[in-house]
Amino acid sequence: MIFKKKPKVRLNLLIKAVVALALSFSFPAMVQAEDNEKEVKNNWDVSLGLGIAVAPVYEGSTHYLPSPIPMLAINWRDAVSLGIDGLSLYHKTGGFRYGVGLTYDSGREENGKNIFGMSSGDHRLEGLGNINSAAGLKAFASYDVHPFQNVPQVVLDASVTKLLGSSNDGVLVQGGLSMPYKVGQNWRLTPKVSTTWANNQYMEDYFGVTPEQAARSRFSTYKAKAGMKDASIGLNVKYSITKNKNWFVTGDGRVKMLLSDAASSPISATNIDARIVTLVGYHF
Repeated sequence: MIFKKKPKVRLNLLIKAVVALALSFSFPAMVQAEDNEKEVKNNWDVSLGLGIAVAPVYEGSTHYLPSPIPMLAINWRDAVSLGIDGLSLYHKTGGFRYGVGLTYDSGREENGKNIFGMSSGDHRLEGLGNINSAAGLKAFASYDVHPFQNVPQVVLDASVTKLLGSSNDGVLVQGGLSMPYKVGQNWRLTPKVSTTWANNQYMEDYFGVTPEQAARSRFSTYKAKAGMKDASIGLNVKYSITKNKNWFVTGDGRVKMLLSDAASSPISATNIDARIVTLVGYHF
């Protein structure tokens, strides 16, 4: 009976890997349909793509792994979207956009492997136990500001996410500022800065060390408290290959710095990490 269940288990792991990869990189400008430039046609707006991502195996790790990353972004009537941020229902009025959605947190493996089972060689977390993946409820809002003519637009965004896992149930509050603008007819650049606040539960899950964990691992007991978790700066570059702008190539880079108790945690071997994604896609 055990062996008969293995294919199903592997399939579930693959599905989780695809979902987790898609949600573990925050680069909405990368796959966002040109919703600021034209109306959604025929109620549907769809983009497909495939690329590769390079990122630390966990926050605070010095070991990096490459992973394939599929991309599917679907928008219906500019009110419902499915993509890298999960499933969202939202409303737009003028430059203001707000809504709610479902998202996903991939958790963390203590054995230094990523969600595809690839080993990073980083075994620092052995004894801490795994942090299980979890769904999350998300509320978000953004405001598109056009201060002056011929001046790049500024997009302010914020979100609150409540994770719903049995051992992964923290709260994250994120805020950011981006400035998407065109260079010529085919290029679009989007620099962005952002920061994240996490509550006690999230900080304890990912950066704390309980007495039981300390007894099983190389770390001493550490209490991680609520506070600013990180700050990041990034740049998204998108190039339309064809004149009709259906085919595109995009790249996204981000440098993140851990802050407060996340930076001081013995789990964090480094306070700075980088994440890079390149992708080729088709916009229907």
